[in-house]
Amino acid sequence: MIFLLVAVFTLAVSWLARDRSESQVLSQGPAQPKYVFFFLADGAGLTHMEITRQYVQHIYHEGLVITDKIMKQGKLGVMTTHAADSLSTDSAAAATALASGCKGKVGALGICADGTMPATVMETAKQKGMRVGLVTNSRVYDASPAAFVCHVPSRKDYAAIVKRYLELEPDVLMGGGRDQFLPRSRPGSERQDNNDFAALFEKKGYHVASTRGDLEKAPAGKLLGLFSLKEMSFELDRDKQIEPSVSEMTAAAIRRLHDNNPGGFFLFVENENTDSASHLSDITSVIHDFREFDQAVALAYEFYQKYPLETLILVTSDHETGGLGITMAMTDLEPSRGERRVAGTLDDLKKLQSIKISLAKASQMLGRHPSAKAIEQLMLEQFSGFTLAPEFKEAILSRRPLSRTLNIDATANALGMMIANNTQIYWQTSMHTNTPVFVAALGIGAERFAGYYDNAEFGQKLLALVNGKRI
Repeated sequence: MIFLLVAVFTLAVSWLARDRSESQVLSQGPAQPKYVFFFLADGAGLTHMEITRQYVQHIYHEGLVITDKIMKQGKLGVMTTHAADSLSTDSAAAATALASGCKGKVGALGICADGTMPATVMETAKQKGMRVGLVTNSRVYDASPAAFVCHVPSRKDYAAIVKRYLELEPDVLMGGGRDQFLPRSRPGSERQDNNDFAALFEKKGYHVASTRGDLEKAPAGKLLGLFSLKEMSFELDRDKQIEPSVSEMTAAAIRRLHDNNPGGFFLFVENENTDSASHLSDITSVIHDFREFDQAVALAYEFYQKYPLETLILVTSDHETGGLGITMAMTDLEPSRGERRVAGTLDDLKKLQSIKISLAKASQMLGRHPSAKAIEQLMLEQFSGFTLAPEFKEAILSRRPLSRTLNIDATANALGMMIANNTQIYWQTSMHTNTPVFVAALGIGAERFAGYYDNAEFGQKLLALVNGKRI
């Protein structure tokens, strides 16, 4: 009996020692992730995510991978976003901080406020032999993706940005913005010269895709996907036969970056529409595009489950747009002791199901000189069950901004506030705010992104990880 107890005790000690040793190895892990996923929901704050989470939970009976998997299994951080020269930011300064680890000025890409131009995290990854890819539903030369590869004083220098892409040769580049790849002589071109950059990419061995079908049939190798002349469509408006979704582009990028690749990869994926919709006070588009963004993150999570000791997933935003929130409001402006106040409910959230087009499309349908009859017809056909207050109807008719802060598109912003009046989902502004944003991290090095820090510090953490440095 004593011999049996001694044997059991010896085995237990041996098992505990082995378990402790394995845990220590796993906790230390490699200094450098082999596979890095960087997901950016442009303009999306915690409230954007939470409203989407509540909507998909009650309407689709789904969860969000970002909240249910990445945040719960990984680490959560809070990040400040101000620019070097402004207490709020634009996407150029914000993405410069994320990609280069330094504060930049509004409008500049890959240039620190002191004028230095350090290598970006994507340039660093490529120098280390990793494959790199950029996916967005904005124009591929827009500020957020461009800041990961470019060093130019102005985010509007599109020709320089496209030229830099050609120099860097990312393995995958997908989004909108075909207008800057076509020579001036071609219809739809916005170039000031006759350089055919689509042809120049082809000469470097790229397959150029322009439709969802092209993407599905594209052979292995480097890929340039340009699926619209300018920005790609909101998810509510997307022609699924022509434009791929963000998750479909992400799936294609993962396959290309991973197949027969011992060197690892760095993949940047952006949903710009969460920002564009917020500028237009369009909560329905925010929800549908954030849900699509989450489906792209789900693909990375599936990859992580196969390679947990080699993968890092980062999900964040560059800034918050809109000052969004579900709140309590008065039913009218008459003096009240509280009996005429109303708070948003699940029933209010469910009202959004009936909206089938973006507010950008609604504004386009009404045009620059809308008539009262056209507005009434639009409400009947596209916003049945919603009530348009007289002041919002007048703002649409006169094309007058609602306020100093709600001023991007008079029609869209007025319709957005009409939806707010009917659901209590309100917007403070149509511009960027200084509200800190979340950072969700899972995998190798995720612990570095816990806590409260600035976006430049985030960039420094990411650069150190890609360089294999322990900090």
